[in-house]
Amino acid sequence: MKESKPVFLLAGGNFHNPESIVPSMARVLQECGKQKPYVVYLGVASGDDVDFFRHFQTLLQAAGAGEVNFLRLAGQRVDLSAAKQALEAADAIFLSGGEVEDGMRWLVQHGLAGFLKELYGRGKLFFGVSAGSIMMGTHWVRWENPQDDATAELFDCLGFVPTVFDTHAEDEDWKELKLALKLQGPGSRGYAIPSGGMVCGDSSGKVVALEKAPICYGNQEGRVQKV
Repeated sequence: MKESKPVFLLAGGNFHNPESIVPSMARVLQECGKQKPYVVYLGVASGDDVDFFRHFQTLLQAAGAGEVNFLRLAGQRVDLSAAKQALEAADAIFLSGGEVEDGMRWLVQHGLAGFLKELYGRGKLFFGVSAGSIMMGTHWVRWENPQDDATAELFDCLGFVPTVFDTHAEDEDWKELKLALKLQGPGSRGYAIPSGGMVCGDSSGKVVALEKAPICYGNQEGRVQKV
């Protein structure tokens, strides 16, 4: 069995200069150890939005990717055999931004969440941005009523790294991350990755800053605060 590689979690969030993410992507793609690596793009978090794909395809290829395969999974009719073959063949798998809950719903519905975790365990390189980064942690939070935190609950994500992440939510003071940690209970920890930031993490829970240091929050006896 191959050793699991670190996953790379990019925050994104620089909407005035989206190309600023290219050097970080290039740093990740160098981990493939080959020229023009083949990247499979998972856009489930954006509902397989075509404009999103074209945007990230341009950025990924500017960062050194070769073919970028848009694997469409946000729909009822999916050729799972072909999808698994494409994922197996990828040098790297990229998870786009969008909505975390939407992305996980499609992966779970098609029975691919466990398959992706298996690929990660076998050494496949994964990276993502924004919601795609959050999806590689253990959990995220949803609301029955967005105006009432009492209706919030956790749902499972891919769990490549055994902790919780949030991205580019400085303006909201990391509200969703703090609520997720409150729901997880005392002893839980999570990382806030600021706009333009990038971390790598692995299955042991080790998290290393690569671009801009993340903020670590912890639930200490029911109070969520910086640690």
